[in-house]
This record gives sequence, C-alpha cells and structure tokens, in this order.
Amino acid sequence: MKNRFLLGCVSLLSLVLPSCNNNGPTSYTYDRSYFNGICALTGEFNNGVDVGLTNDWTASKVKAIGAKSFRLWIGLSGLFSVGEEDDLHVNQKYYLTMKDHIDKLKEAGVKNFLILYSSYVYPTGYVPTTGYVVPNPKEEYEEYIRFLNLQKEASKQIKIMFPEIRNFEPGNEPDFAVPGCIHKNGFIFNGSKKENEPYAYNIDDKTSIVMDLCWYVRQGIKEVDPDARVAIPGLTYGVDVNTTDFLDLLYKKVESRTLPAGQEYSDINPDNYFDIINYHPYAVQTTVTGDIDWDKWLEYNKSVYQVVKDHNDNGKEVYLSEIGWTDNGTTNEEIKVEIANNYKIAYNLIKNELPWITAIFAFRLTNLKTQVESIAEKNFGIFYHPDDEVHKGSPKPAAIEIAKLYNGENYDLLEHLQ
Repeated sequence: MKNRFLLGCVSLLSLVLPSCNNNGPTSYTYDRSYFNGICALTGEFNNGVDVGLTNDWTASKVKAIGAKSFRLWIGLSGLFSVGEEDDLHVNQKYYLTMKDHIDKLKEAGVKNFLILYSSYVYPTGYVPTTGYVVPNPKEEYEEYIRFLNLQKEASKQIKIMFPEIRNFEPGNEPDFAVPGCIHKNGFIFNGSKKENEPYAYNIDDKTSIVMDLCWYVRQGIKEVDPDARVAIPGLTYGVDVNTTDFLDLLYKKVESRTLPAGQEYSDINPDNYFDIINYHPYAVQTTVTGDIDWDKWLEYNKSVYQVVKDHNDNGKEVYLSEIGWTDNGTTNEEIKVEIANNYKIAYNLIKNELPWITAIFAFRLTNLKTQVESIAEKNFGIFYHPDDEVHKGSPKPAAIEIAKLYNGENYDLLEHLQ
C-alpha cells in the first residue's frame, strides 16, 4: 500500500515559467523553433508499414518541404528480442536501418525528433496477439509490471543508441475504445467489433495504463538524458469519450494517488508522467468539402488546453503529432486543393491563436500502397506514393501549400524537388 505522496510544482525545462496554482503567472514563453513538422513511415524495416518508401526517398521529400520536426515510427518488438531473464537484445539490422533513417533525416535538416512506439516489447513467455497488447493489470499483474519495466529499459536503450531523439510517444490514440493502441491479449487487428469487444479495456483501466506507460518510459529516458521528454500518446476523438474528457481523466488518474503501479510510493506530480500534451485534432476537421466550422475547430483546440489549466498545469507545451485530411483516393482535384487550403487555415490559426502548440506534424508525407488499410487511411499523404503508376511520387496541392507555410509564400516546392 502506498504510504507517501510526491508533490511538486509543475515545471517544463526552461520553456515555461513555473506555476503551482491558478494564481501563478498568466503569460508563458513557448519555444517554436521546431514548429514545422511531418509524419512519415519508412518501408525499409522487416515489418515496415509500406513497401517502396525508402529512407532516401523520404529524406529527400522532407528536405524539400523544409520540415524541422519529424515523427518516427519504431516497433520495439522489431528492434529488440527478449532473453530468458527479460533482458533485451538488439536486432542489428533493425538498428542499422533506423540509424540510416535518422542520419539521412538529420542531413535533410530535421532538428527535433518525436519517436512513436508502433509496438511494444514483451516479457519472456508472454505471447501477444498484436504489438499493442498490454497485459491485464487486474488479471496478469506480474506480467504487467514486467511489461512496464521492459518499456522503461527499452526506452533507456533507445535513448543511448539514438541520442538525437529527445521526445518519446509511448503509443498512439489510446482513447479509441476499439481498436485503440492499448488492448487485452486476444485482440486481433482487422477483427470485427464483436470479436474484439471482450479485449477492449474500459476507460478507467486505459487511463491507468497510459499514465503507467508514460511514467516508466520517462524514468528510463531520464536516466540517460535529463532533457529527454515524454509526450502523452496522441489522443484523438474516442468512441466512448472525447479528447478533452480523456485528458481530464488522465490528470485525475495521476491525482488519484494510485499510480504508478509497482512502486512503493504514489506520485501525483504530472511532470513525472509527461512533459508534452499531445493530441490529433481530427474530431472537427475531417470534412474536406468546404464546410468546416473553423470557429468550432478553434474552440475545440482551446478547450483541450483549458483542461491543462484546470489542473494547474498551465505552461506545458503541446504537440499535434498528427494533423491532416484524407482525400479518400478521389480524382477530384478541387477536393485536393480544398485540403491544401485547410492546412493553410489551420496553420495560421495555430500560429496566431494557440501559442502553447509548439510543433505540428502533417499527417502524412505520402499515400500508402501495399499496406492493408482503409481507403481513407491510405490517402492522407501530401505526396503520392513513389510506386503510384500515374503520379509516381509527385506532390499533391497540400505539399505545395505546406512548403510555402514552412518556407515563405514565394517558395517553389517543385524547384526543390529537382
């Protein structure tokens, strides 16, 4: 039983002024040096998301766009294997591919890396049905604690192997009920809702797991680099709970004096769980036919940060680790131009009205081709896929517009793609 509570004022390195309550500073300084970002998926890993997306091709487009921040995907189950004593062994081929990926992105001008865990790593003898299974803390407690410690150690080793990576995102869109990035063993990708419902965690369990993951990952990276940071796994609109409510529940879970699991003492300081608020503003932005209510979109984003203020955490910075629109594979060029305009409007609103957002990551660099996904998911790209028989990796209007937003109105992306 926990018998002591850790208290403390919220602080965020040197980026913000400290405040312990709502009577603290009312203005904060946010560093937007790496505001312009991009998401991309390399296809060079054995479990790569899409064939044909090479490290070279990706880096060349990132350089042409002028992105300074980049969201990497890394599968812990691909990078590591686990020994008999839950010791981690590095897959050298995966490591070298990731190192090549990062080195080429650095050469392309990327300064700020956010790494997303696209799969976890598991205790010896534990066989998950997907890479986002989390052992049930109520029924598999021993395995759960071993699991958390493995994520801690894996994160520590990643920070040692790739010192360029400062920001860690230990999962993706956990507020989705089904599928979500966190579920019980037995869940299967592409299974029906009926098949997977028994393996979905309820909201209370999920908020505990998300905060446990953040706490353990942060412990691991801080052992290597005091300036390393954890971003909350990118929240999006959930089936059972919206982003603002889920974020509120995360804070309440930290304040509940029940976390982190497996520790002698509870920790109620949110700084020890996450450094960056992180979400995907898809809830009111998916329409591409010209009738987006931008006032509503702006209020939605303000409402997310109001949760931060309500929990006396004002001053924390925010990432949008995904922001984008799918064209659903349409041949209607007007829709693609409309998406480009959406990026322009959203970019300017964020720049002028939402100062706490310090980095956005356009989702995503390219369409998918070989990956088994929905039509919508495959067509978020701002470039066509390099193996597209018609467009052959050419930029869509969104890429041209984003390049202007990142480099200036007179910037000609096509010239920089030569």
